Amino acid sequence: MPAAHRIPEDSVVHAFLSRCDPRVEVYVTHVDTASPTHRKGRFLTLLGVNLSFVFLLLRRIYGGLYRYGVLFAISKVVVPLSFNVPAPTLGWALLGNILLDLFIFVVITPIVLDFVRGLAMLRFRYGFPKEEVVFRKPTPATMVNIATEASQKKDALLKDLLQRAVSPEEMKQMNFGMPWEEWAYDYKAMAAACEANKDGTITYKTWDVSTWIRMKTKWSVIQHNGEVDYDMKLGMMQRLKDKLREMGKEQVFLQMTEAIRAHTVFTDGVPQPVPAEVDDIISDIFKRNGLDFGEIMRDVSMDIPPSFETGSNKDD
Repeated sequence: MPAAHRIPEDSVVHAFLSRCDPRVEVYVTHVDTASPTHRKGRFLTLLGVNLSFVFLLLRRIYGGLYRYGVLFAISKVVVPLSFNVPAPTLGWALLGNILLDLFIFVVITPIVLDFVRGLAMLRFRYGFPKEEVVFRKPTPATMVNIATEASQKKDALLKDLLQRAVSPEEMKQMNFGMPWEEWAYDYKAMAAACEANKDGTITYKTWDVSTWIRMKTKWSVIQHNGEVDYDMKLGMMQRLKDKLREMGKEQVFLQMTEAIRAHTVFTDGVPQPVPAEVDDIISDIFKRNGLDFGEIMRDVSMDIPPSFETGSNKDD
């Protein structure tokens, strides 16, 4: 996974994220470039699903007026009704219906409300543009799954979750808003991103395939674009060299670059990717010199601004 970069606190992106849902600690974003026709088809599918949910809710409410004695009580206490209303029957069947109704209303009502206040309002305000930013956040079920894992497995589970989230297959998956799904859409953030793009504050390109992580009041970003990540590495190498020089360990940088040079293979004059075992060699070089390679690289990458900060002047 590419390195994380700390977002400057005076950045417009940092200000944008700070105004988002304060309960969210992780966002995964990408730019949806699917055709408007495809987007309309997905919306109509979700509209049909939610209309079915509404019909089910109304039917359970109507049946509940009889089943739970509401109409019977009205006819006896408030005003007599023009039709005969039987008294409710107590028993296991009534208890089963109570539990069923509780499950239906607790699960389905939030889904319908989220659709109406979220996706439906987004489409009403912005229609079906040629491209739009998608903001995804972990569902409560996902957060519970991570929290209940053993401490030594949490990092691996979170890393696997984030890697799946940015895969092309996962980004194309339709989200129905079910509580057991891994990710949920943040439609307020999506609407705000659309407005920011309209007024030129933050372009859509900023949000392309990125993971945004909040640590207390500060935000960091992992950009999954390969070209951007390569440009970042150039700055990271210089920052690593400077950091090791400050620590009086400049020889470590020389040993590391020598190991990379020795294992670099050229094909038709083009350097090929360095083999995976070089990471172990470099880690061992740092260990022999009393340094933690992983910790130093995390510090170095955090000090490098993300590409939308360093390249902002270039895009203007």
